[in-house]
Amino acid sequence: MELVHAVAENIRRVRKRQKLSIDRTAELTGVSKSMLGQIERELVNPTVAVLEKIARGLHVSVAELVEFRGEEENTLYRAVDVTAQRLQGGKVIVHPLFPFDADSRCESCEMNLFITGEYASPDQIPGSRVYVTVLSGVLDVITPDGTWHLESRDSLVFSGARPYRLVNQGNTTVHLVRRIHYAK
Repeated sequence: MELVHAVAENIRRVRKRQKLSIDRTAELTGVSKSMLGQIERELVNPTVAVLEKIARGLHVSVAELVEFRGEEENTLYRAVDVTAQRLQGGKVIVHPLFPFDADSRCESCEMNLFITGEYASPDQIPGSRVYVTVLSGVLDVITPDGTWHLESRDSLVFSGARPYRLVNQGNTTVHLVRRIHYAK
């Protein structure tokens, strides 16, 4: 990997981890928005002085900005380390699978809706997409656009920008996986 590519990737990664826009990064570092954009697009090779300003503004070392990062490491999420949420008087259980990841802008969970269980979305997030796959049971997904009746191995993708409800319509527990993808 070329140094210019490593620097671009590392600055972008640190900036996203800190949830900083290019504008805000420019304010913090004293490096122009134009220069930061050129660095991230690998159009220029920044000087050591510019790297020092960026590192100081982002509160990281210059070494972190120039280090070669190989493939991302594997990350194991153990079920015993995660606390499930019990909702609707215990009729709905939400088990986080993958927490929010800034790079993919996704998070996912497994949900169990017991008989008469119903889950109503707590937030409406503009630009988000919700992916629901029923592993077993019978589920109705109710959105402002209509109602979809899902059975085992059926999947549905819909906008998370508006309220939705997941309703167990059967006489057994519904097991499903829900993934949310957030817009940038």
